[in-house]
Amino acid sequence: MGGEPKFICDEQLGKLARWLRIIGLDAYYRNRLPDRELIEIAEKESRVILTRDTRLVKTLEQKGLPNLFLLENYPALQLREVVAHFSDSIRIRVFVRCTECNVPLEEVPAAAVEGQVPPFVFSHQKQFRRCPQCRKLFWRGTHRPQVDLQLHSVLGELYDKLKEEVWSDGNG
Repeated sequence: MGGEPKFICDEQLGKLARWLRIIGLDAYYRNRLPDRELIEIAEKESRVILTRDTRLVKTLEQKGLPNLFLLENYPALQLREVVAHFSDSIRIRVFVRCTECNVPLEEVPAAAVEGQVPPFVFSHQKQFRRCPQCRKLFWRGTHRPQVDLQLHSVLGELYDKLKEEVWSDGNG
């Protein structure tokens, strides 16, 4: 598989999918997605299937489909498991993908968001991104240091090793 892997998460892994999106990875997820459809999407889009379902793993192995059976129960530990397993082929780019739609965000000129974000945000942030699908706006807010702290706590040295900063500090 060339380039950065794309993932598809089974129905048990919605929180993991959100964290994968937060760190910039393509993670398809839909609640109540039947295994048959999950496999079809994975085959069509060349996605690695992430699962905790032992029956599904047997089917995937029979079909020769790329997958990772996650041992951990908790989303933070699952994130560590995925990042460690794929550390040679991924980079962490926080908030470059819509956490809801899984679509890469697009840069938006600051002037285009005036009146769409709180006045304080508009006066203190210079870099904005928008999801082209749901139209939600993103900026490097005050929550970002907390997200960095959480990711560093979960991923440790892997976070430092794989992190690529793609946002300015908001002041320039």
